[in-house]
Amino acid sequence: MSSAETETETKAETEPRRNLAAAIAGGAAGILVFALLVALGLLLYQRLYGDSTLALVILLAVFGGLGAYAGWLLGVLVFSAIRGSAES
Repeated sequence: MSSAETETETKAETEPRRNLAAAIAGGAAGILVFALLVALGLLLYQRLYGDSTLALVILLAVFGGLGAYAGWLLGVLVFSAIRGSAES
């Protein structure tokens, strides 16, 4: 068995593990950012409005949307950084 065949087999074995680890880390980072921004929206609601249902809905929509986008963006960056390029 040549070293090129061994290297190909080793890459084939570790690639799914690397993708899974990258997906888990990216997902965790995305969820963390989303939760942080929603929590900031709830904190802002408590400090400024107190009992307005309309303000709660608006703040959750704004901060939830921003959190979803920021979470997706950070999740993709973390996934890409952990997974690495195909050549390495």
